[in-house]
Amino acid sequence: MKFFTHLFIICTLIACQPKANKKTENKAVIKPEFAKGFTYEKYAKYIKVIVKTPYKGATTPYEYIIVKGDTVIKPSNENQIIINTPLKKIIATSTTQIPVLEALKSETLLKGYPNTKFISSKKTRTLIDNGSIVDIGHEEHMNTEMVLDIQPDILFAFAVNNINKNFTTLKKAGIPIVIDASWLEETPLGRAEWIKFFALFLNKEKEANLVFDEIVKNYHTALKTIPDNIHKPNVLYGGIYNDIWYTPAGDSYVAQIMKDAGTNYYWQNTESTGSLALQFEEVFVEAKNADFWFAPGYALDKKALANNNKHYSSFKPFSTNNIYTYTNTVGETGGLVFFELGALRPDLILKDFIKICHPELLPDYETTFFKRLE
Repeated sequence: MKFFTHLFIICTLIACQPKANKKTENKAVIKPEFAKGFTYEKYAKYIKVIVKTPYKGATTPYEYIIVKGDTVIKPSNENQIIINTPLKKIIATSTTQIPVLEALKSETLLKGYPNTKFISSKKTRTLIDNGSIVDIGHEEHMNTEMVLDIQPDILFAFAVNNINKNFTTLKKAGIPIVIDASWLEETPLGRAEWIKFFALFLNKEKEANLVFDEIVKNYHTALKTIPDNIHKPNVLYGGIYNDIWYTPAGDSYVAQIMKDAGTNYYWQNTESTGSLALQFEEVFVEAKNADFWFAPGYALDKKALANNNKHYSSFKPFSTNNIYTYTNTVGETGGLVFFELGALRPDLILKDFIKICHPELLPDYETTFFKRLE
């Protein structure tokens, strides 16, 4: 699916680390409140950022040493990379990074992106249209020459199961590649808190704290609107792709948001953080009488949905007109806003679910991502 191709860009690292100081250095060790995937240590002349699991199955953490101004630190460890700041030119590789850069008022630093048509934000699209941001090709096979011409100070990338060998040329050219592993977080606020990770490279810690604190506040405020004794409607999520029904596992961040929204998601008790791959028959038996159906696929209306699979019309939400999709909420060039903004704004996803499943609780709120499939 398009989401997976532009969300997960596989990359490689430059290995480097400061030499150990004979004297014991004073440091402040900081652990995020919700995110589990990164920590950082503050020293007098640099910041060490540690990404515990840069990709699924990784056994070695990656570390980034952020130095400021004229500070010179010699690399000596293959598991680390030196990042010289301030940054002047950035390449991003996932639309999830766009709202983060904008929230930190750093979008003008973005100079390259693969498949810019997937970017929805009006602010960043203006930069694309005026030539400030260059399209550097396909997500999995970026145009190396164009990247080298940009000479970015940093390239924020994704790795799925390993580091892509296609980045060998960039590594040899000395372009710092930093792995964004936010997608591996298991909680909604944990994923959103990765704005603090990006802020460390941009010297925007205070700004990130303000943005994230507001997101946490909004999330908790929405939670407080739900009474303990509220009726929980039965919820179905996902649809068929290549004959398999994909739906969030019980420990995934989407499943957690649905649970927080006061719903009974059919697979909320499964113990996994990814997606479940189910047969149509077992989904139909379990959830044919669901009250609501979310994210049924890329169909733009109910007629198209029924054409995709004749059995879809047998689900109760089809006849009660309670199917909701994020597919029709798109940017100017067709990018899905949910995939771009949702990771940073779980509070808005939560409010969407509450509004749809318990409309009386948020009478004045209009959904951000999910719209009724007509």
